[in-house]
Amino acid sequence: MHIVGAPALFLLLASVPIGGMPYAIRASLGLLAWMSWWWLANPVHLSVTGFLPIVVVALFGFVPIGSVLPAYAEQLVFLLLGANMLAALWRRWGLDRRIALYSLMAIGTDPRRHIVAWFVVACLLSSVLPNAVVAAAMMPVVIAMLRFIGIEKLRASALGSGLLIAIAWGTAVGGVATPLGGAQNLLAVQLIERSLLNREFLFSMWVTRLLPITLIVTAASAVFMWAVFKPEMTRIEGSHEYFIQELRRLGPMSVPERWGLVFFVAATLLAFTRQFYATLVPGLTPAFVFVGLGVASFLVRHRGTPILEWEYAEKHMVWGLIYLFAGGSALGQILNDSGTAKYIADLLTPYARGGGFAAIAIFSLLTMVITQITSNTATVAIVVPITVTLFQGLGLNPVPYVYIVAAAANFGIMLPSSSAGPAIAAGYDVDLRTMFWRGLWLSALIWVLVLGLGYVLIRAWPGFSIA
Repeated sequence: MHIVGAPALFLLLASVPIGGMPYAIRASLGLLAWMSWWWLANPVHLSVTGFLPIVVVALFGFVPIGSVLPAYAEQLVFLLLGANMLAALWRRWGLDRRIALYSLMAIGTDPRRHIVAWFVVACLLSSVLPNAVVAAAMMPVVIAMLRFIGIEKLRASALGSGLLIAIAWGTAVGGVATPLGGAQNLLAVQLIERSLLNREFLFSMWVTRLLPITLIVTAASAVFMWAVFKPEMTRIEGSHEYFIQELRRLGPMSVPERWGLVFFVAATLLAFTRQFYATLVPGLTPAFVFVGLGVASFLVRHRGTPILEWEYAEKHMVWGLIYLFAGGSALGQILNDSGTAKYIADLLTPYARGGGFAAIAIFSLLTMVITQITSNTATVAIVVPITVTLFQGLGLNPVPYVYIVAAAANFGIMLPSSSAGPAIAAGYDVDLRTMFWRGLWLSALIWVLVLGLGYVLIRAWPGFSIA
């Protein structure tokens, strides 16, 4: 049904005149519906859906194909590529596992403290690593720890489900902290550069502007999980011993691990201090910093062998994330070029006129709803172009509203289709009903916080309107 239904809906919208709507807008809306349907239902991999803009535009020609192809070779596509190389290097030598184990050594035996601690560690790692990488690295550690203390069936264990859900939610909430937190943030950066600035958007600008939302939502989510998750035990026996045992198994930090740490720290520092050397080396953007140090991983040798080999990297890089990002970028370009973003913006204009509280409420709620049912990258691709077009049409500065939408798009936590963390948790047979219903309440809490914080930041902080 999904394989046939989505393209059939596209053909219907593209071919049937609707209220004098131009063909380009009808076809673009059809493509939006097709991609959203497949992103939600997953009849094919999310990244496969990311290639639809090329195929559909080539066949139906409702926008120039030349305006779509560059989305698949944007600088931020290469930033994702470089970050994936460095993440693969970490995984190759166990650095990601070592960092997680050290972070969790001091938790103690209280199960609710464990849930909150795993959430916080996932938040921190996801601020600079792709969500899928963090979830894939941390969840096996949890599974092994649970087996060590005698828990085999996650679905039947409140503690087991709670720990995996905490990691899944941590990867979503933590991702908002920096542009490196996921493809959705990099896509938002790209759309800001393309639609508003016509220049480079500095990563440090993102961090400083979204820091209040990041900190308050993270703290509120941690308190929420402490309150609502009720593990079946009051004490986890052997957890500290398990972490010690696993660290001993890893042994001392190896030379390749040290290289991996140095490369990633150097890339991150260069990305966030771009403003200090931009005039000296204008071409060395964060994308090429990450690619350059990713390439260096294949050149540095330890005992005669490269610390990262292509055969390993090829298997462990998150390729789908790159193509999903590119497809989302292409969809956003199509919505702009066809006039569809302006058309949707005109429909929403009466509800957002004058900006302010009502506009923040509408766009933050719209984003929160969409990001629960489809990928956060797809959500950014859909909502950000509409946001920019609407507020520019009203003569208002779109920047603060884009910040709010970009932040809200990270908080997909209810369904496996929302983001990589919940999807990987579902693969480990977590209790999906728990994730959905408690995620629903947490999503409502986050929306209220984003709404209130967004309104206060727009009214009280002039810097929040600067990109």
